[in-house]
Amino acid sequence: MNRAAAALVPLLTALTLAGCVGTADGPGTPAPSSSPTAASTNPANPTPPVDNATADPVPEAGTDSQAAAMDTAEKAVAAFARPDLSYNEWINGLYPYLTQTGAAAYEDTDPARVPVRQVTGAGTILPASTEVALIVQVPTDAGPYNVSLSRPSPDAAWLADRIRPAEG
Repeated sequence: MNRAAAALVPLLTALTLAGCVGTADGPGTPAPSSSPTAASTNPANPTPPVDNATADPVPEAGTDSQAAAMDTAEKAVAAFARPDLSYNEWINGLYPYLTQTGAAAYEDTDPARVPVRQVTGAGTILPASTEVALIVQVPTDAGPYNVSLSRPSPDAAWLADRIRPAEG
């Protein structure tokens, strides 16, 4: 027998024996899979699958909720529209109006490249607003900007995910 074949014998023996070892439930019982199945109740995903079910629609944002969203959007754009500030002053002024996603999106932005200088009017809610997500269009000296706002629940404060020109 050559050296390569002799080296494979202990490896093959170990692999063969590993396949014959049972779990704590007894010999021949397959080890539990690390990936969840449809019938699994994995604690990392506590929601069981539901057949032929539809989610309840999220209610439309009420008048008070829309007013709070417009206020936050206008303040976020006003904080965004400060190209004269240093980066640290600019981002620290913007952070209170941003979600974590929004903060991450703007952390590499050079405020000197922001074309907006000021908000020029009141924001308006775009269609399809809900109690947890909506878009407010805010007029600026550089044209209208859309502010995507979200919140985890109807009782939480609105925060901006994105501030972008309405055309793009």
